[in-house]
Amino acid sequence: MIAAVVTACASILIAIMAYLLNQRGEARRSQREAMIDQVGNQLKDLYGPLLVLAETNEKAWIEYSRRHILPTRVGSSGILLSELEEMRWRTWVESVFAPTAQKMREIITTRGDLIIGGEMPPVVLEFCAHAATYDALLANWSGADPSKSTLIRHPGSRFLSYVRESYESLKVEQALLLKATREDNRSGPHQ
Repeated sequence: MIAAVVTACASILIAIMAYLLNQRGEARRSQREAMIDQVGNQLKDLYGPLLVLAETNEKAWIEYSRRHILPTRVGSSGILLSELEEMRWRTWVESVFAPTAQKMREIITTRGDLIIGGEMPPVVLEFCAHAATYDALLANWSGADPSKSTLIRHPGSRFLSYVRESYESLKVEQALLLKATREDNRSGPHQ
């Protein structure tokens, strides 16, 4: 009789332990799947589109600068542009720089919840402020100052670096999470 009670208790204990281990494994899997979804959303909805637009804008700016800005004028404000230069600059602002900046600002403002970390990085806020000033520039092109530039300057390479580094770190995190999931799947349900 004692042997039967011990066997029954051991069976119950083993069943409880198996249940708890299974629950712990399922909780880890669920948590990892949520993390994979979060990282995937950050890449798909925020950092991926931002990277493409920021890289495109950077290449366009480099090409515009290379072809149309004289070295003595780089970084200069208050220089009067010739009629041809102003027309060319306005075309690039209206067709390339402003629309791209406004798309990036829209992505940031609608998907800011996906920003890495607990608060909005200052460089992102600087970029959004710069992008917002395009609205005023385009609305009053003829009344703008002689440089026909935005009131708030673009944060420069810091913004592109932030977007690149964030995208790359998320891709690494995603790869690690997916690798861990594959390893868990191979090792079975009772981890």
